[in-house]
Amino acid sequence: MKEKNSRYIRWQDKHAHLFGKLLLLKGLQMFTYDNEVLKEICYNEYNRPFLNDGIDFNISHSAQYVVCAIAKDLKLGIDIEEVRKMEFEDFKETMTEEQWKCVKSANNSPKEFFKYWTIKESVIKADSRGLSIPLTSIHVIGNIANCEDKLWHIQEVKLDKNYCCYLACNREDVRVNIQRIDFCSGFKAESL
Repeated sequence: MKEKNSRYIRWQDKHAHLFGKLLLLKGLQMFTYDNEVLKEICYNEYNRPFLNDGIDFNISHSAQYVVCAIAKDLKLGIDIEEVRKMEFEDFKETMTEEQWKCVKSANNSPKEFFKYWTIKESVIKADSRGLSIPLTSIHVIGNIANCEDKLWHIQEVKLDKNYCCYLACNREDVRVNIQRIDFCSGFKAESL
């Protein structure tokens, strides 16, 4: 883990990586794992981490937030992005024609863009193949994302009005328990 963390150039990315591992460790402790569990993490051929005993997890970070989703007997992916102004034209090829029209015609185009982006990222993470999946193959209708004939159930995770965060799962009606952890106060959690 130290070696991987040292590959990050920006200190913000190093900290986000470490905070992600701390969140994962805290979450796995809720499943009665001890501190040694991080040594048991394996990686698939697409370099996606997993545990061998039915626990799936996923970590994402953007600006001041780090999120971690953990579940047993469920495939999941999570993504968070800060909504910011940027050149969306550079990412036109990642959207379907219908999605691109929605982004361009929205009252808040950056928010709409990042909504689709985080949904797509959460789906490719849940699928476990990452960016080997063409992002244009992901079609979103309501709370369902169809990716190469696999359905993923989408839930928005509302953390901050300036961020988009979505969770993709392979089952519907999944109860999401959100906890905010303040690292400065020694892992005090507050349910949202």
